[in-house]
Amino acid sequence: MPERSFEPMMKAEVVTAQRAWAKCVTDQDVDGLLDLYDFGDPDEPLLFKPTLADVIRLDEKGAKAYFVGGDPDYPQDSGFLKRGWRTVEFQSAVGPILKAGGLGYKDMGHYTFVDGAGNATRADYTFAYHKLEGRVLISLHHSSLTWFPPIDD
Repeated sequence: MPERSFEPMMKAEVVTAQRAWAKCVTDQDVDGLLDLYDFGDPDEPLLFKPTLADVIRLDEKGAKAYFVGGDPDYPQDSGFLKRGWRTVEFQSAVGPILKAGGLGYKDMGHYTFVDGAGNATRADYTFAYHKLEGRVLISLHHSSLTWFPPIDD
């Protein structure tokens, strides 16, 4: 396996990658979306825990199953992109943060998905990014529905 050589990157490139991710979601562009992930290799796979699933995925097949559904190996996946999201807004806690070593960024916050009927779904995210061959890629994606404490009457 050839050595993977990570490259320096800028915070603005991470923000651009987030915008591209949001556009692919609203355009239902699964190929464009998958191109934003680094599926790595067996020693350094993608770590992907999507919002509306309980199975952690380590490869492109698992990620694609989540986004489009219909894969018998992931029977609970109904296709996240099929929900008709019209907007996705990232609300970072502090903005992307340079990782130790300076060859990647991490980011955590909330993002809100709004569907065609105006219904909003808010989720919490953690993403890690690095740059390979001139492309900013997601190497870790964890997302879960935001927990709201019960309201006491």
